[in-house]
Amino acid sequence: MRANETTLRTLLQGEKQYIIPLYQRTYSWKRPQLDRLWSDILELLDTTGTDSHFLGPIVLAPSHNMTASGVQSWLVVDGQQRLTTLSILLAAIRDLASGPSARLARKISTQYLINEFADGINSYTLLPTQADRAAWRAIIDRMPNAGGADKIGDAYRFFRSKIDQLFLDAVGDSEGDEVLEKLEGIVATKLSFVEISAQAGDNAYRIFESLNNTGLKLTQADLLRNYLFMRLPETSERVYEQHWLPLQNLLDEQSLVDLIWLDLVLKGNKRATLHSIYEEQHRFLETLGSEIAIEQWIVALNHKARVFDRVLNPEKESDPIIRYALDRLRRWKARVVHPAALHVLLSYEDGKMNSQEVSDALRAVESYLVRQLIVGTGRAGSNVLLADLIRTLGDKVPRQDQIIKILTGQRRRFPTDQQVRAAMLEQPFYWRGREWQKFYILRCLDEAAGRTEVVDYENSGLSIEHVMPQKATAAWLNELEYDLEEFESAEDAHQALVHAIGNLTLSGYNGSLSNKNFPDKREILAKSGLSMNLSIADSARWGVAEIRQRGEFLANKAIEIWPGPGESHNPAVDRRLASARQVLSLIPAGCWTNLLSLAQAIGTHRRTIGKLLAENELTNSHRVLLRDGSIPAGSVDSQEWLSRLEAEGVKFDARGRANKSQHVDAVELVYPDGSLTE
Repeated sequence: MRANETTLRTLLQGEKQYIIPLYQRTYSWKRPQLDRLWSDILELLDTTGTDSHFLGPIVLAPSHNMTASGVQSWLVVDGQQRLTTLSILLAAIRDLASGPSARLARKISTQYLINEFADGINSYTLLPTQADRAAWRAIIDRMPNAGGADKIGDAYRFFRSKIDQLFLDAVGDSEGDEVLEKLEGIVATKLSFVEISAQAGDNAYRIFESLNNTGLKLTQADLLRNYLFMRLPETSERVYEQHWLPLQNLLDEQSLVDLIWLDLVLKGNKRATLHSIYEEQHRFLETLGSEIAIEQWIVALNHKARVFDRVLNPEKESDPIIRYALDRLRRWKARVVHPAALHVLLSYEDGKMNSQEVSDALRAVESYLVRQLIVGTGRAGSNVLLADLIRTLGDKVPRQDQIIKILTGQRRRFPTDQQVRAAMLEQPFYWRGREWQKFYILRCLDEAAGRTEVVDYENSGLSIEHVMPQKATAAWLNELEYDLEEFESAEDAHQALVHAIGNLTLSGYNGSLSNKNFPDKREILAKSGLSMNLSIADSARWGVAEIRQRGEFLANKAIEIWPGPGESHNPAVDRRLASARQVLSLIPAGCWTNLLSLAQAIGTHRRTIGKLLAENELTNSHRVLLRDGSIPAGSVDSQEWLSRLEAEGVKFDARGRANKSQHVDAVELVYPDGSLTE
């Protein structure tokens, strides 16, 4: 066997075909794997220079097949999931390239996806197993059913959506084209592999077996520790016992890896990612020429570890003001806060900040994350942005005003008061973020309203409750009919408002509340120790006006609790159009949605979305039908519209109404992988 480092461009260019053998599983990557890859790509997108990211080995074995057109075929023994995923991403970039980027689309097709002068299945540079080929050919050949509900189609729609999200930051079409070109360059040249090629006569299946029966891999912390103590031939025993072992005993394995990454971030290393820790620390430690210098670095790391331990375990912090601020961040359960929290606490340790300034600074970081969740603009690359916050701060003391100022930049998207207020009135808060994060926001809002008794939020069995139930009964629909405001029907009002924050509360009586009528719910909520429930119980009825009034009240509280850039900062770009593009790209081929579901998923008013669809040519806009599944009245050519959907797999009845089983509602648009219940 022979091995050499390579890139996707080198691997795919030329007259080659990579065949996934029958003994390989079908394509199986889901959202967690796709999210991780996308996060790695975003890190490269946000950095400059010659940085690259190593994706592991690609093991190939020669196939004896040589086509008449001269295409050499290879069996992919290991690495098929990565190779398939990156090819899907390239196809998504190709399909979004237009205008000046049309040349980019042809480049991607001919260099990476298609053997231009081969015929039939030999024309595909990558050829998946038979089970995946129909979905694969649909994407590569741009067929109407491309991006279906299978895993390959889901990955394709995932990348289409993520690229559209990048356009949220682009100013104008020209910058959008630049984003696509830069993205293609990163995928093709900045993601590196080790290509391991078996020779003729090697048993490809035996190689596959051995690759999938390996032992536990060394962590990046293991690699670094081994390197460090090879550099300390004279003092290794003492340094290990006095400094490294206490550090290692203080933090678990993952936290130790995180700390070593944080050390790079705090030094301003722009190349540092969670996957390049050893490489970057090795590069830094090579500059330390003596055992004394290396020992001093370990001593400093030990100090950072003790401070980091307080970030992870706030109960170890002696100052009550700081302890409370750290505990709030811990409840958010996101490692993304660690760079800023550690930096702030180290400034406190150096005497540059007092405890209240520390608390205010940590609240700014919390506000950034909470506001993004409320507005729905959080992204997988938030860890990059918050790590970049440290580099941007430089020698400045990380006080609240500095943090808010830096995070308010266009590409960091710190939501304004106006955006928070609009989102809490119009958007389905219930679908945002993780369960504990939504719970935390509602808990903070209840605490801020003033409680009549002490509530043990952690151990009292509280959960999120819909006041107006998720499944509307006849009694609740009658209640909504009392005042529909702009809604056409009670059903529309229910769909629009049931998941809004104004209709949500915390309760330990979910089983007894269930789908009860509002008068019965009032009696139960009146016995609650939570202020937010007592205020609901004070209402005579519960309909459109009451839900919106409460949403306005909670929005004002949220703006008080979580400070932001206020109203003075007005984003230069109206993001609703880009958001519409992003959500529309998630509708699978063979499915349809309606205008209200789309408006809820985007987080705006139905009339706004209707106007955007009417004034712009948006991908998949033909998959937006009326609530009953019929083609919107007044369409230029309704028969052509219907025929296009039928070609994609949508079934219509004799009255021209799409099959309800193929309808994608707002929940499925926001959480296409079914992760809402996680």
